[in-house]
Amino acid sequence: MITEDLLEQLAGYCDEFLVHAVDVEGKASGIEEELVRLLGSWGKIPVTYAGGVGNFDDLTKLRKLGKNRLNVTIGSALDLFGGTMSYEKVKEFCRE
Repeated sequence: MITEDLLEQLAGYCDEFLVHAVDVEGKASGIEEELVRLLGSWGKIPVTYAGGVGNFDDLTKLRKLGKNRLNVTIGSALDLFGGTMSYEKVKEFCRE
């Protein structure tokens, strides 16, 4: 389980985190909101969140709950990998 204490302990050994929400990874069925809130509120080094993004509502929620502090990686939901989210539109969204 990820906690603020764990993030603090590990932050001294890296420049950024890539956090996979394994319970939702690859399902494109929604983000892990509690985890996103925690990561966004911590914000001491860059964090990239992965897992569950299936549409632009999820990206909007990630931006809001993560306090616009989180990067995101998307896999199976992208059209490049057979999903419904346009890679080009995701790039545009993330640049906003």
